[in-house]
Amino acid sequence: MKRKLTQAETREILSLKVEDVNMKLLKDYFAVKLTQKEPRFNTNDTLVLPADTFYNKEQIETTIGRYIFNLFALPKKYLEKFGYQNVVYDKGALSTLETRLDNMLLEDEMTTKEFIYYLDHSEWLTMGTAYFLSPTMNYDMNVPLPEVIKRRDELFEQYSEEIKKGDRNIADLIEKELVGLAKKILKDKGNEAYDFFLSGEFDFGNNYKKTSIFAGALENPYTKKLNILKSNYIDGISKDEFHHFANLTIIGGYSRNVETQKGGYETKKINNATQVITLGEEKSDCGSTQYLKVQIPASMKNMFMNRWILDNGRLVLLGDSNIGNYVGKEVMMRSPMLCKSEEICSKCAGESFYKLGMKNAGLLTTTMSGNLMNMSMKKFHNTSLKFSKINVQDFIKEH
Repeated sequence: MKRKLTQAETREILSLKVEDVNMKLLKDYFAVKLTQKEPRFNTNDTLVLPADTFYNKEQIETTIGRYIFNLFALPKKYLEKFGYQNVVYDKGALSTLETRLDNMLLEDEMTTKEFIYYLDHSEWLTMGTAYFLSPTMNYDMNVPLPEVIKRRDELFEQYSEEIKKGDRNIADLIEKELVGLAKKILKDKGNEAYDFFLSGEFDFGNNYKKTSIFAGALENPYTKKLNILKSNYIDGISKDEFHHFANLTIIGGYSRNVETQKGGYETKKINNATQVITLGEEKSDCGSTQYLKVQIPASMKNMFMNRWILDNGRLVLLGDSNIGNYVGKEVMMRSPMLCKSEEICSKCAGESFYKLGMKNAGLLTTTMSGNLMNMSMKKFHNTSLKFSKINVQDFIKEH
């Protein structure tokens, strides 16, 4: 359980220097030893950080874990620009941090050496302490939860006819309810191993589902029929479902081999079609008066960085300092699709290519085939169903 540090403990933590942070210190602070039942500190133990102590303008309450991460992992220039980071680093916050670091590197606000400092220190800190700070496996995370198994059996009886038909919607409904119930129970119990998945970086549903609930929907690689399987690995696979589980090996092998072959072929086709696409000189402008109307969602704002838009009759370059003004709004954006030059000009292409020293921009389109290939190969590890809602009106443009 977390607690508030004493004044003496707070002084001790605030006196730490970067060179003091080593594995011996971290184990002394946070690891449970044979001679004690509880660690000396919990990473969530709180302390008060007086104003102007460590890149904080105001007095704040923070945690010992956050303070050590700020002290040890974050480059000085990042702290000078953004201040002390009093945030929980889940998937979203980590993405924001690394996007900011990327942009600072791109804008020459940070050297490559300073960026490498973050990579080395953050990975050493998190990976080195993971086995005693955030265990991913314990008894409760392996043994099926009775409440979940009881509900699974009820749902399989309730939807027996739909399950026989391989109804994808019912498979999705059952999976969501059972995984959601398991999450709630493990969270309410305060299971330490579940903390690993709370970050959002790893797929709890896929990892836990097959192990401790049920396999769920698996597609037969021969008939393409969907089979909804009730067994899990911990309780054991039923005789009737064993051959379906065995198909996972075939599905995985097919994805890794055939899909890799298909992806490589697609990459070659895309390369042949786009390798001639090059950029014009830096600061070039074809003078195009045509623009794409696009809306900048908050979740994708980083994709629009270093692009040119028209705002009140003047060209504006989107960057870290102003992109927040346009999030959620429709903007008029210059685009390579509407460029009038033989070589795509700087204003239509955006400035990212130039900052990265790239002229043959067409070769970057191979990332499309690479992403599709990677998604196919992940079928071996993740068999969860994914549904998306599509509004046909989004694809119909008025002229």
